[in-house]
Parts: sequence; structure tokens; C-alpha cells
Amino acid sequence: MAKLLICLLCCCCLVFDAHAAPRSAEALTLCYEDQNSYPWVMADGRGLNLQLLRLVADALPVQFSFVAVPWKRCLSGLAQGTYVGAFASSFKEERLLLGRYPQDADGRLDERKRLHTSIYALYRRKDSPVSWNGEEFRQLHGRVGALSGFSVADFIRAQGAEVDETSRDPLALLQMLSLKRIEAAALQSLRGDFVLQSNPELAALLEKVKLPLEEKVYYLMLSNAYVADNPAYAARIWDEIERQRESVTYRQQVRDFLARSQP
Repeated sequence: MAKLLICLLCCCCLVFDAHAAPRSAEALTLCYEDQNSYPWVMADGRGLNLQLLRLVADALPVQFSFVAVPWKRCLSGLAQGTYVGAFASSFKEERLLLGRYPQDADGRLDERKRLHTSIYALYRRKDSPVSWNGEEFRQLHGRVGALSGFSVADFIRAQGAEVDETSRDPLALLQMLSLKRIEAAALQSLRGDFVLQSNPELAALLEKVKLPLEEKVYYLMLSNAYVADNPAYAARIWDEIERQRESVTYRQQVRDFLARSQP
């Protein structure tokens, strides 16, 4: 009987360990872009993605360490194992070589585990005839600017347009537009609007086309090595993102952030 009890206890411990946090006391280092991407991440360390991930860390519990770097460096660091995770990343098939996205039981991308959803919009000079009718660009006779390394560039190319990816700063991109170095610019709508609201001199020259370009879902990617070594805990992290994103606490944080963060 004693041996049986010992065996049962050992089995229980093994089951618990399979779902427990990795035993290392070190924080899991997550990288994100070092530019303002209102309201998700800000250069001063604020942002709703950061607040959401802090709620996830408190709930699990696990320690996250956040590092702001250029986006291309963030993704390459994910692939090399410098960072355990990278956010916020839209889905691109080629990024599966760099890390993992959350998946459902059938191995499909699981949008329920997203950090957020963003809408991309087209920005133009107020005297420009360039437009987007929901299916194609109209009267576009030049390049469309997009931030370096961002997946919306693929969408623009798919419409037959030339893309300028020389800038990784949304303010610099809209300045390029105002100076006629590009014909239009594609930015996440909240991000572009934030830049214009913060820079009245640009807002006097530029405007957003009403119809959105596309909607994208953004995730926390985890490194291939981390998911391979900790599959159960990786799943717990993504599950907790879904729970916390829908929580009363986070919804209130979203309302508070948007209310106090307008320029």
C-alpha cells in the first residue's frame, strides 16, 4: 500500500510539472518594436500590449522582461534565440521559420489567442487624387510608403503598386509623404491618426482615405526552441492572453488608456 501511494504521488508530481512554469528563475525576454505604435506599444514603455502581457504574467505566474529594438532585429533575435518572444506580429508564412504562432487543436492559426486587431489605412496629401475603392488603387502614379519589415508591404505589392520601405518611423514616413517623396502611405489607422494628431503641421497637409486597406490580427510569437522545450507552458501563455484580453480588468485598462493618452 505504501509503495502504491508513493507511485501515485510521483505521478501527480509529474502531471503538475508538465504544466508548471519552466524551473529557471530567469525572466522570459520578449522584444517589441522601438517606435510608437499607438496604442499598443509606445517608445516611453507604455502601451496596451505591454499592459495585457503584464496581466498574463501575473496570472500564470511568469516573469516577462521587455526589450524595445528595431522590428527586423526583434524578429531575427527571435529566430536566433536571443528573445523568447516577439510582439506584435501579424501572420506571414515565411515567419514560421523564425518562430511559432498560437494554433488550435487542428494545427490552424488561432485568432482567439491574438493580442489585438488593427486596421490599415491609406494616407495621402490633401491635394492628391490617389484613392482606394476597397479593391484597387485609383490614380496612383508613384510609390506607396510602408514601414520597413511590415507585412502590409506584401498587400500593396499584390495590388500591383511599388512600395517604398526605406523608413521604420511612422512620423518620418508621413513627412516623406508631405514632401512628395512618396505618393501615399500605408499605416495602421490608430498609429497614423496618432502621428497626425501629435503633429498639426502634418495634419494640415495630409488626410486618411475613408475605406480601410485591410484588417490584420497580431500575436505574440514564441521562439521555436522555447515551444519545443516547453510546449505545455507555451500553450498556457497563449491561452492566458485570450483570457486576459477578454477580462473586465483589461477592458477597463483599454478605456482608461485611450481616455488619457490622446495628444
